[in-house]
Amino acid sequence: MPSRDLLIRRIIPALIFLSLWLDGWLFPLILLPILYVLLIEKKSLEWLGFSRHGLQSSMLVGVLITSLLCVIYCPIFFYYLPTMEREAIDLYSIFLDVIWYPVYEELAYRAFALSHFAEPHGSYLSTKNLSANLIQSLLFLSIHKHHFSVPLVLVPVFLLGLLNGFLFIKTRNIYGCILTHSTLNGFALLLRYTFV
Repeated sequence: MPSRDLLIRRIIPALIFLSLWLDGWLFPLILLPILYVLLIEKKSLEWLGFSRHGLQSSMLVGVLITSLLCVIYCPIFFYYLPTMEREAIDLYSIFLDVIWYPVYEELAYRAFALSHFAEPHGSYLSTKNLSANLIQSLLFLSIHKHHFSVPLVLVPVFLLGLLNGFLFIKTRNIYGCILTHSTLNGFALLLRYTFV
């Protein structure tokens, strides 16, 4: 029988993360990690990176990551442009891509997963933190099945997960990660709307 501490610190968070990994479109599911942290672990949302601490550096590095990923994404987009079909871009798809998925995925993959499975005060280059970051990046990549037919797009998706993981571990602030994710998704939508 696992100890209560192991259950609360590792097993239940792993099950919560697994449920978040399996299903990103069920909106109320985002409450699961938040309520777990608040009610079971008795920690504040600052523990998940919703804090003013590290905000400025998180946002600044987030802008730099966004710039890098947009530069990487642009030639990939134009490479696949001849094969793309025109899709309607409505307010709901903008909401999903620019608001919902960035908040949901950053909360699940960076804030919740890395808060539970990386060392919060260790170097972001420690073996444990590198391993946790690499695993969450690969799981993040795996939920982007809609990009499997355009495999080069998986490069910036993987880099988004990995770099945002480094950013979160370093600053313990989620806002720069959300900014990066939201802006990159918005940039991809803008390119589709403009050129397809």
